Amino acid sequence: MGADDTRGFVSLDELIRPGTSIEAVAEPAACGCAPATADQAGCCAAPEAAPEAAPEAAPEAAPEAAPEAAPADQVPVPVETHVKKRYDALAVQGTSTLCCSPMSVYTPEELAEIPDWVLELSSGCGSPMNAIGLRPGQTVVDFGCGAGLDLLIAARRVGETGRVIGVDASMQMVRTARRAAKEMGLKNIDVRVGDIRRPPVREASVDVVMSNCVLGMFPDKKEVLHAVAAVLRPGGVAVISDVVYSDDGPPPADVAAGESAGAEDFARCVVGMTESQYRDLVLGAGFGSVDMRSDGLVPYRDGAQVTSAMIFAYRDESPAQPCC
Repeated sequence: MGADDTRGFVSLDELIRPGTSIEAVAEPAACGCAPATADQAGCCAAPEAAPEAAPEAAPEAAPEAAPEAAPADQVPVPVETHVKKRYDALAVQGTSTLCCSPMSVYTPEELAEIPDWVLELSSGCGSPMNAIGLRPGQTVVDFGCGAGLDLLIAARRVGETGRVIGVDASMQMVRTARRAAKEMGLKNIDVRVGDIRRPPVREASVDVVMSNCVLGMFPDKKEVLHAVAAVLRPGGVAVISDVVYSDDGPPPADVAAGESAGAEDFARCVVGMTESQYRDLVLGAGFGSVDMRSDGLVPYRDGAQVTSAMIFAYRDESPAQPCC
């Protein structure tokens, strides 16, 4: 399938199946019966004439007024919706204000020949491609590929016999990544719109999953990690760059944790967990083993500083010679 062909792929709006909206609920009939039951005996039927000597019925107490619905602008927006809109806007803008600039975390060799506009729009808190040695012929998928920087680096390493798949919820970012692959003449890249919790990727079909400062945008990280494990072949590995902090103290000033995190914190990817919490989460998602390497403090574009870690999650037990 060509890089510009979206046929056969499922859009984010179709992948995310929200609960029934208020507008989707049928209005009751005027007499108080729901339309589904309007033909039942006695429901919505004309009232029978009252007997002549019937005593006057006591007036019923007036029902309490239902609470008014909150104005639309006060209804909480789901985190994933906020994050998608944020990145759609950045893609249209053509430059990112979030996370780290690639020049802060990648080597000059990795960034060689990458278009400047890709670097301006790329966000992350580490360099998964610098942490793992890819081999020609491997299949790699990037969960949350954004503007496609890691796709471009990976595609050059796996060569023409390899395959690189990008998945992102933002259609604008997907278009940007496809444009980058076309401009660099890399025909082994396939970019898809999708929710990484239910990715448009076959189970047990890839050798390596990479994710750069993306899992931190999901409150339900365990669900994402289950999806990561599902697409990996036996012996596969996930290389995840994300925000963590020490088990020995509270989160740093620029890191949000637990219930204190809001939708914008998730969009900025500053929602962290302790190293042990992250390790337990990975193992609980079905991975055989996990190794963690601290990348230390990394500077965000907006001035924040977070501690980044590279998490190596092995589908099975750790190999005798680790990949990284």
